[in-house]
Amino acid sequence: MAKYGFKFDGTLDKEAISKAYFEGDFAKVLPPLEMYRQSFPKKATREDSIFVYKYLSVIYASDSTTRKKAESYMIQLIKLMPTIELIDLYISDNIQAIFNNVKEEFTKQQLYVRNHDIYGHQLADTSKESGERPGKSSGKSSKAWIGWTAVGVGVVAVAGTTYFLLSDSKDPQAYKVRP
Repeated sequence: MAKYGFKFDGTLDKEAISKAYFEGDFAKVLPPLEMYRQSFPKKATREDSIFVYKYLSVIYASDSTTRKKAESYMIQLIKLMPTIELIDLYISDNIQAIFNNVKEEFTKQQLYVRNHDIYGHQLADTSKESGERPGKSSGKSSKAWIGWTAVGVGVVAVAGTTYFLLSDSKDPQAYKVRP
């Protein structure tokens, strides 16, 4: 006989867990999710991990005494899927605010880690050395604009000269194309 929250093959019974969650029976949902998280971390698929962290973070966030645990699971969830939202779990405004705050702080932390060493010193901006703008990595030379500018100036010069020479002529026959 399969244990609640698990199928006979040992995989999560996501349908049963979702059903119990939406019925508000968190006491039924927490044990299989925690057991799966603790017992099968190496066998878990990415989707299973997202499912587990998503539900655990919301359930723990609903209790003020387990908020730190909820935030920890939210961070794990965001690491797995940075664009994830919790809207499909019909969460309260309070839980949404907690999640938004965790997501914002996580993003700030990641940006800080990319730009500072362990002592807080700003890392050298390697994008300036290569002539690229920060955040841009086209892989092309930073002096490519010079060539495009020269071509543009040449086209304008040819067009201007042609116009000047043709408009300077007083002879109306000068504008006709001759066979």
